[in-house]
Amino acid sequence: MGKPRQHQRHNIILERLQNGELLSITNLAREWGTTTKTVQRDFEKLQEGNYGITRAEDGKRFTIAQKPFTSKGAKTTIQMLESLSADIGGEFYTKSQSALHKLQHYIESPFYARIDVEDISHNFDLIEDLEDAIAKQKEITFRYKKWWKPDTIRTHKHVKPYKIIIFDGFWYLLAKSGDLYIKYYLKEIRELKILEQTFAREEKVTKAMEKAIGIWFDPSAEAFDVVLLLDKSAIVYFERKHIKGQYLKKNADGTAELTLSVTDKREVFSILKKWLPQVRVIEPRELQEEFEKILAQYMQENNP
Repeated sequence: MGKPRQHQRHNIILERLQNGELLSITNLAREWGTTTKTVQRDFEKLQEGNYGITRAEDGKRFTIAQKPFTSKGAKTTIQMLESLSADIGGEFYTKSQSALHKLQHYIESPFYARIDVEDISHNFDLIEDLEDAIAKQKEITFRYKKWWKPDTIRTHKHVKPYKIIIFDGFWYLLAKSGDLYIKYYLKEIRELKILEQTFAREEKVTKAMEKAIGIWFDPSAEAFDVVLLLDKSAIVYFERKHIKGQYLKKNADGTAELTLSVTDKREVFSILKKWLPQVRVIEPRELQEEFEKILAQYMQENNP
């Protein structure tokens, strides 16, 4: 890998600081094969943002300031969790209440949360078993039905479970089956058996998942950069709610360029579909061209 570009350096700095590292300008410059002035400018730019970057006690290295978690902050957190669980509803809300009320006997919450997460209350036993298998790194076997083949149920053997994940409101199990990494839709997993065989988890897969921006991420693929051009009206929303690993650069004409690191083009396409016509790909150009062909085909099929 060559020298990291500016947005890559910023993402690395933030990730390492958030993991508790103390970072030195001199050491980073040596590590990246660049000048101390370049790294100094990186920190100055990041300190302009709301990341809490500050000097460590030695006055030389950098750290992230830790905000004290007061009792008031704890109460607010509980109220937010209560509101989120209420929005999911069903048995999930009922069961979560007992846990929340152990922390706070009375919740008079000022929060209302609207999140579209499917109710998995009837799958609690399955989730508990999966949590146990994941924690102990044990292989599992189960029967699974694909939505496009509703009459076919297949047994998946010696699957290595990594994480239970939520994308776009749906629950999945990220697991390795053979040489493939698969996102199994949780509600279609049945007759789960935890095996005695254990496996070694590949940490690179977990790290790739943590940086994913959509369900289409591919843990086995090499990440690549995509640059999006944002219309003036869209910029504020990407500033308010960051996409993982994003780097935003504003242009003199009022637009902005958003750089993302992805592993699958469909991660980008999902963003474009939500933000038509305010967002488009400018690098690599062939992605925008492919997306436009998909749109043209859709319009042709649905407007005869």
